[in-house]
Amino acid sequence: MNITVEYVGFLKLEGIKSGSVLEFPEGTTAAGVLDGFGLTGSYRKYIVPIVNSERSPQERALKDGDHLFIYLPVGGG
Repeated sequence: MNITVEYVGFLKLEGIKSGSVLEFPEGTTAAGVLDGFGLTGSYRKYIVPIVNSERSPQERALKDGDHLFIYLPVGGG
């Protein structure tokens, strides 16, 4: 299945351009995509998958044609 993947630049996913259409096995979850990109650090619990413009749990199964935006909120002050 083909999924469009976007992310904010500071995530620095090596070799993957934001906005790329990538192929994943049927039934892949947002968490599976994050695992595949090596996003497994302590900050992982803060990553919010946005699937088709809708905030979603990392366990959400993706479907062919979905749009996944990997959102990592940044705080400061």
